[in-house]
Amino acid sequence: MIHIRRAQRARLAAEVDEQLPGLGDGERRQVLEDRLREQAAAEAEDFVWRREQAAVEQARRDAARAAAQERAERERAAAQAADAVRQALPCEDCGQDRSAGLCEACGYRRQTKALVVEAGLLAGTWSAALDDADDVAATAAHVQATLEADIATARREFLQLMDPGELDADPVAAASALAFTALQAVQQAAPQYRRCALAMLGRTEEAETEARRAYATEQNRRWFRANPNGADAVAAATKAADTARERTAQHLLTERLQQLREQAAARPEAAGSAPWTDRLPELAARPLDGNVAGAVIA
Repeated sequence: MIHIRRAQRARLAAEVDEQLPGLGDGERRQVLEDRLREQAAAEAEDFVWRREQAAVEQARRDAARAAAQERAERERAAAQAADAVRQALPCEDCGQDRSAGLCEACGYRRQTKALVVEAGLLAGTWSAALDDADDVAATAAHVQATLEADIATARREFLQLMDPGELDADPVAAASALAFTALQAVQQAAPQYRRCALAMLGRTEEAETEARRAYATEQNRRWFRANPNGADAVAAATKAADTARERTAQHLLTERLQQLREQAAARPEAAGSAPWTDRLPELAARPLDGNVAGAVIA
């Protein structure tokens, strides 16, 4: 502070000397003291103003913080009240009391149903005529029957491991455990339907055309042009063809799934489908890899 005061006094003294060069020592000292007092008064006034502004700002922040806390408390209380009401709701599917609108077992059942439907659509992307509603429905029905058989097996194995008295003691928990067992069975089987669809769509004419184009393009690159049938050229061309085939299969899968979903949304009440057995001769004529066949005609 002393250093600042000295600097201010020196600055003011320089200003006085510059502005009033003809003053005697006494007059110069008086002018300098007057200006120092004016400077001190201005600084004091500025200090008071800044302190008042800081107090106002602090009060504003305190009020905003208090309002935010109050708002948060109201929102927390409202959320708790809403959650209490929601928890008291019965299950939409089975009516079980105090299930927050959907009990655990029914939640698992919904997930299982959605996976079964998705598996049916995946199978339909390659094994059904997409513009034939009966054909698509028959494919979905077969997939559903296959997965229901898997579910029945999983449930049977689960029940064999459980004590009947334990299941009877808590029916709600038993229902939830059985529903979860069914969900797990479908979750384990469902990925195979996507792999199967990609494998079969990779054999379509569209995929083969893209693979041949990619193969030829790679062989024609400058560094392979001199020896397009050499080992390096063939390896690179094969890799490019496989990549193009996979990319096309993925594109076809996405496109056909979208088409099937739109068709399903347009007809919420599906018409009765032709028996699956009527389509077995047609599908039996289609070549399948051993690791693909089980996903569709198990």
